[in-house]
Amino acid sequence: MKILIAADMEGISGVADRSFVLEDGLNYELGRFLMESDVNAAIDGAIASGATEILVVDGHDGGHNLRITNLNSRAVLLTGSARPFPMITGYEEADAAIFIGYHAQFGTSLALLDHTYTSRLKLWINNVEAGESYMNALLCGSKNVPVILYSGDQALAEEVRSFSPDSFQVVVKEAYGRSAAGSLNPQKSGFLIKENVKKALKAWQDGHIKPVTTTDPVEIKVQFIVSEMAEQAAVLPGAEQIDPLTVVSIQPNIELGVRAFLAMIALAKAPLF
Repeated sequence: MKILIAADMEGISGVADRSFVLEDGLNYELGRFLMESDVNAAIDGAIASGATEILVVDGHDGGHNLRITNLNSRAVLLTGSARPFPMITGYEEADAAIFIGYHAQFGTSLALLDHTYTSRLKLWINNVEAGESYMNALLCGSKNVPVILYSGDQALAEEVRSFSPDSFQVVVKEAYGRSAAGSLNPQKSGFLIKENVKKALKAWQDGHIKPVTTTDPVEIKVQFIVSEMAEQAAVLPGAEQIDPLTVVSIQPNIELGVRAFLAMIALAKAPLF
């Protein structure tokens, strides 16, 4: 049984503002330690449930946050940038996936560091407003890989329940604003993650958690906060700017749809004013 553990940072236990997630931040080293703690808890739960292979993907920023020396030696760690689908690289080879440290989509109220890849856009996939959790779950689902557990704040849990109510959601903190959170002690959140991973794997094996899917073709709609960004993104072949802030691209499937979305992000640069 091969398990993918995809790790982001904003939804990690104890992370409360930007200082924990930026490499030059005051609390970044603490943020790394907390991220490793949550990931190790998920690894421990997977091992206890019979996982034979565990791939951990560092999906935050450039993918240089987790340290292999601080992770359970049973796991393989994928780090670094410039890889396909950087948050979940290797998803197509997994039997099931676990998303640790995820966050709510951009524009969510009372959600810690809410964003959708950036804090400059909103995303819709086939007319469903999407964050990173839904987008990456669809990619996994396209290969029949279910995401069985998500950890993060209470806003992330609510978002996940809207598209995957049978999955497990572990709330490790409550957001009191975009840059304030009341967090569980890492030992407590680690216990919750480990125990719920075991329960989630059992529920999946019993047939109670299904992959998240959508229909083909896939419409990707991106609304930027500045018109210049939409103009730049519309350069993508096949994309159409439908209003000053919004660009649409219709692709044959979700994989190509996400590639189009990532290409738009690469093309669209926010102006200074």
